[in-house]
Amino acid sequence: MNKHIKLRTAKIMTVLFAMICLTGCTTEEQKEAAKEYQKQADTYVKGNNYAQAQESMKKALEQTPKDKELQAAAEELNKKAQEMKGYNETMEAAIQAIEADDAKALEELQESEEGIALVEMVGTKGTYIYMPKGGTSGKGIGLYTFEDCDCNQWYYGDYQEGKREGEGIWYYVSSHTEDGSLYKEVYHGEWSEDVPNGTGRQLIVLGDKVDTNKKFKVKDGLFYGSYKIKDKLEDGTEVSGKYKLKKGKYVTISDEELEKNNFVVPKEPHLAIAFLYDEAGELRSCTMVYAEDVTKGVKHFYSGEQ
Repeated sequence: MNKHIKLRTAKIMTVLFAMICLTGCTTEEQKEAAKEYQKQADTYVKGNNYAQAQESMKKALEQTPKDKELQAAAEELNKKAQEMKGYNETMEAAIQAIEADDAKALEELQESEEGIALVEMVGTKGTYIYMPKGGTSGKGIGLYTFEDCDCNQWYYGDYQEGKREGEGIWYYVSSHTEDGSLYKEVYHGEWSEDVPNGTGRQLIVLGDKVDTNKKFKVKDGLFYGSYKIKDKLEDGTEVSGKYKLKKGKYVTISDEELEKNNFVVPKEPHLAIAFLYDEAGELRSCTMVYAEDVTKGVKHFYSGEQ
């Protein structure tokens, strides 16, 4: 009798153990599946697609629900996803401002708590790219910061594998000017190899005054080619002019040639950038810029070696 009881008890224990395994034990297959889902989650995070990353992590936890490390990773992911949601909402607001060409709205966004938090997240000399549809290619917006200046700048347009490729808008706005007037600089044109290449229009406005509104040819972020201008002398005489850009720099003439044309050569570093003529075609004036090196191009798309 005791023997039968022992056998029955052994069978019951075997069945109970099997049931426990079915409900609580983790098989090798489940562990491998959890690893694959976690890898998927990591890939989605790299592509800034946190919704998909959370879904993959959820599936991983379904495979190994008692995995403490996986639980901690899921909690960390959820926390990061919430933070990124806030940053991306700021990026969405920036898209709306740039699409509407609303420099004031973009400046207010930059100065807001959300905008400051976004810049702090990006850090010095950093980049944060947001793609509304996820991935690294398509239409998106990027915030770019620089180590050598406190000038956060935006790009909104086409991306290819995280690089600016296609048509896009480079936008910079600031109210930190001497008189508090709003300064706006916009370049809208063709991009290739992550820099402006092709043709585009640059618009520079300070307050109500338009400084530049002109189409340019661009190569590796630098303007080049010959351009015409119109101006008015101090005595009211209307004059026309022309200037040439090479590798983003104004083509200059020598001090000797300036003196030969009766121009006073300043002692400070100088650069002749444009000749102005009257209706008769006679040379009337020359615009001067006092700087050792003047480069005309899209902001931060040039280097001293060029």
